[in-house]
Amino acid sequence: MRAYKFLDEQFGLKSLYERRLKISRIDELNDPFELLPYDLTRSDLRQAFVKTRDDMVADRGLLCFSAAWRDPVIWDHYSDKHKGLCLGIEIPAINGNKIE
Repeated sequence: MRAYKFLDEQFGLKSLYERRLKISRIDELNDPFELLPYDLTRSDLRQAFVKTRDDMVADRGLLCFSAAWRDPVIWDHYSDKHKGLCLGIEIPAINGNKIE
């Protein structure tokens, strides 16, 4: 399976040169609603979720990929308004199973 990583020019070239990708910290994501897909109107649930998210910030991060590279909105948002680049990364099957 191929996954796509959108980057601005500076970090895209750096990633290619260093042959590595930056792992984003959860508290530094550009979307303030990232990881908030739940109804958090109840105060106790909201507090528990925020505590869990804050605990994860200490020692976890994430990489975001796309299944497609042709979406102009993604190019605009994640590749410096169409001036960046998109890396296609081949992800091998695990134990003969395709990753979907």
